[in-house]
Amino acid sequence: MQVEAFQSSPKSKSATQVISSFIGNILEHYDNALFGFLAPFLAPLFFDAQNPLTALILTYAILPMGLLTRPLGALFFGWFGDRFGTRSALFTSLVGMGLATLSLGFLPTYQEIGIYAPLLLTFGRMLQNFCAAGEAPGAAIFVLESTSKQKRSMMSSIIDASTMVGILLASALVSLLSAYGSIETAWRTLFWFGGSAAILGLILRLQNEDPVLSEAGDRTPKQALREIFKEHKGALFSIIIASGFSYTTYSIPFTLMNGFVPLVTALSKAEALHSNTLLLFIDMLLLPFFGYLSSRIGKEKVMFFATCLLTFCAVPLFMFLEGATLFVVIAIRLGVVIPGVAFAATYYAWALECVPKRHRFTILALGGALGSQLIGTPTSAVCLWLFQKTGWVFAPGIYLMGSSLLASGMLFYSRRAAADTAAESLAGSLTV
Repeated sequence: MQVEAFQSSPKSKSATQVISSFIGNILEHYDNALFGFLAPFLAPLFFDAQNPLTALILTYAILPMGLLTRPLGALFFGWFGDRFGTRSALFTSLVGMGLATLSLGFLPTYQEIGIYAPLLLTFGRMLQNFCAAGEAPGAAIFVLESTSKQKRSMMSSIIDASTMVGILLASALVSLLSAYGSIETAWRTLFWFGGSAAILGLILRLQNEDPVLSEAGDRTPKQALREIFKEHKGALFSIIIASGFSYTTYSIPFTLMNGFVPLVTALSKAEALHSNTLLLFIDMLLLPFFGYLSSRIGKEKVMFFATCLLTFCAVPLFMFLEGATLFVVIAIRLGVVIPGVAFAATYYAWALECVPKRHRFTILALGGALGSQLIGTPTSAVCLWLFQKTGWVFAPGIYLMGSSLLASGMLFYSRRAAADTAAESLAGSLTV
């Protein structure tokens, strides 16, 4: 029994503390999703609009630019959280996210300043990624470390549901402005809203006492990063693959399809976007279901089934996309969304058990950052490039199949890492 890792903290977190963690998580994913949803509309505003496909590819290519800053942010906030407490790290990250999001709403367009417009847009997104790197893993650690093992799968799914609330909010607002034909002129207000809403999260976090900070002795204040990575390289690799696959299953149905569907069907960008809100709502409702299912039959089984399903079905799904009706497009997107939800529902509960407490923030933040930036975030740009070069409508399915294969193999490997962590936790508790 993993006493140290799984028993509730003597200081259980108040409702205010949990809500503040959820608000920060909601805002991070609102900010991140907003850019993806706006990409088809921002492309002609921030790039030369003479070649629409090239402009769209370049706009989607900004998303992986976080590779340069998100891992750095993960290292900073991971070290900061393990050394000085989760609350302090989450407070700092939320301030930075709010300022970065506000600044994106003030950017001039390509018509106003030319090539400097996409450069400023890229810089703003990179700053946003740096500050967001510690938010989601930090919030998960903050809540799950004082949740019993039996309830972690369910709580992990609720944390992920709060993620979907942020994405759903971004989708609903973009769809609303698009339906009224004002998205090209009112897109700035969506960034201003996200930045301003961070104030609420900051107020709540200022009221929190950080029980993790009082446990600084349980964490490692001084140890070289190289030694930490060497000690936990297996867990780090597993989290990279898992987070990358999870981001891929989100990016394809909710980001890529908004720009890809109008290229291969008669549907407009607005029609492709309108189904986003419905799909996100279904996603949010399914998360607690898969969290409950995982608590009954085991999270690794559910996650492995999801990866195997997409490995075999990804390419066939996209073969039906060319010239598809709106109903068929929604069905294809659901074919990616449902396995993705099954995998993501208990991702944080699974990841928490891969790493001992003393290095947990660092490994989870860095692994999530590298996975999202190396595998997940480039999804839209790479899939569009593959389609441009081959003309194959199932090109996104090839990328998804590869990511699914990696995740399936990783789940086998991670069992050993989880077993090692359990042994270390047991030895530590017996020593105490």
